[in-house]
Amino acid sequence: MVLGLLVLASQTLGAPSAGATSIPVGSVHAVSASSPVNTLASKEPFRAKCPSGQRVLGGGALTVGGVHAVITELQPIHTAAGDSFEANAAADQFGIPVAWNFQVFAFCATVPDALGLRITSHANAPTSNPNDQAAVGCTTGQVIGAGGKIDNGNGQVDLGLTTNTSGSFPTSVAAFAKEDADGFAGNYTVTGYSVCAKANVFGDFQQFKTGAVQQASVPCPPGTGLIGLAGSTSVPGAHLQQIAPHTANAPTLGDFGVQTSVPRSEPLSMETIVFCAN
Repeated sequence: MVLGLLVLASQTLGAPSAGATSIPVGSVHAVSASSPVNTLASKEPFRAKCPSGQRVLGGGALTVGGVHAVITELQPIHTAAGDSFEANAAADQFGIPVAWNFQVFAFCATVPDALGLRITSHANAPTSNPNDQAAVGCTTGQVIGAGGKIDNGNGQVDLGLTTNTSGSFPTSVAAFAKEDADGFAGNYTVTGYSVCAKANVFGDFQQFKTGAVQQASVPCPPGTGLIGLAGSTSVPGAHLQQIAPHTANAPTLGDFGVQTSVPRSEPLSMETIVFCAN
């Protein structure tokens, strides 16, 4: 992949006022896990699990298998038994001739009850449209993390995530499903996930959006740390290969990469989103 970064547009907006309590500065860390390495075209979902007592705020994934490995799931999970972030990937119709896998990352932290942390979700009806989106909002508070899942896309429908605003207070997430360059004959289903928290509880919260070509490293503003990621591509056949924290401990930088399964004349581009808080 091209290693350069071309920022086409960016927007950083103000932060809400400090609340009575917040996640301590620098306490968010990224837990990683790697799926089994094999030659299967369709993988099983795999989770990165937060330590006992910690909550998942968001997450990401990185495919290891070349341009024909497509991310199909990025899902935050809250359960009484423990929180995690689940990812999945599949080979497209061209297949992957070598053993391959993917990595999954969970942003974890000890979260005060005052944050009111919760996950909302919405699944669309099955469709054969060239693209589809499942939007899901926070009934109160704001979005601090995002997720999505595509079922039955056979690696020919890629996943993208974006929020409903470029401002500091996104209140919903849209999970985008996009068929590849030569389309997909079957029906697939897309589900969106929003990680929600009460507004004004973080000492500082910002959403930072950029447009970039091929590969990007997007920093959080000084004094804030990475707590979630989202991103999408617009060109059919182009899909996110990397949406992951740059480092594990107190991450402040999100790494993004896009690939395409077929040669294209136009530049590859993507939207990148980092959620940052102190």
